[in-house]
Amino acid sequence: MSRFPGVLLLLWWAVHGVSGSLLLVAVIAAARDGRPAVAVAGLLVGALYAAGPGLTDLLRGRARERLWLVTVTLTWMVLAALSPGFAWLAFPLFFALLYVLPLWAAMFGVTVLTCASVAAASWHAGGVSAPLVLGPTAGAVTAAVMWAGPITGSRSRSRARGRPARPPGA
Repeated sequence: MSRFPGVLLLLWWAVHGVSGSLLLVAVIAAARDGRPAVAVAGLLVGALYAAGPGLTDLLRGRARERLWLVTVTLTWMVLAALSPGFAWLAFPLFFALLYVLPLWAAMFGVTVLTCASVAAASWHAGGVSAPLVLGPTAGAVTAAVMWAGPITGSRSRSRARGRPARPPGA
């Protein structure tokens, strides 16, 4: 197990790096489409998402973590309905769900977000296609598998301390 902390830290930064890139692409696309309010809202949701770990540590409490998660998720859903680029930002939310919620609830949430992402992307594209279904589905499966391996192995020890397992550096 000693080799996992470095891997988890790398995973943590990789997810945030990809998320930031996807957010930047979505914000630029919204701005180019003449929707500056959507672009600014996207930046605000990105700031709320990025501030999440600091806010939840400051506020101390699972209920507050869940409130942060609900707020970020609902605002993402609105943005995904307004602009197609935001539909792909479900990927970091998969990890947020797995991070904050018990595994059974997180897997349900990942399934719902996957369906919402497929629906939003398909609606913007004017119809369903294999890539629009397979992309979010592959992201959800990847997040679940990546989380289930090294993270859930330490959950029983973390639950004894009353907290969900968290990647190092989180």
